[in-house]
Amino acid sequence: MAFRIIHYKPDQGRYTRGTSFWLLTAMAYYGATTLFFFLSWDWAEADLGFQIPVFELAVTPGLLIALAVFMAMEIGLRYAINHPKLGDLLIDTEGELRRVTWPSWPETWNGSIVVIITVIAMVALLAGADVVLSTFFERIIF
Repeated sequence: MAFRIIHYKPDQGRYTRGTSFWLLTAMAYYGATTLFFFLSWDWAEADLGFQIPVFELAVTPGLLIALAVFMAMEIGLRYAINHPKLGDLLIDTEGELRRVTWPSWPETWNGSIVVIITVIAMVALLAGADVVLSTFFERIIF
């Protein structure tokens, strides 16, 4: 039997499934590179006599382990994204996002300005209250 990934409803949920796959791939890459730098033991850093020409990177057991873990995560991601339950969830999510009424740019800008002014006012209010209360309690204590 040949190695093949069956795509579950390939024409639906393309954006959410693709975005999920690439974001999780970025996380898998970060995890594999972290593992590669974590494997700093003598046996993991032993040079196997090969070198990757473009990157001028020596092939070590630590590199092979990190690559194997990355490839296993990628294969697992492909299966997970195409699993019926997760596939249906991502397809439904994309459908719901298409029905959302998104605000226009002026509404977004005005809302952002209101939030920024409110945060600045709260910071000023809390800083003023802090100064007044600390002065009050310093006079009571001392």
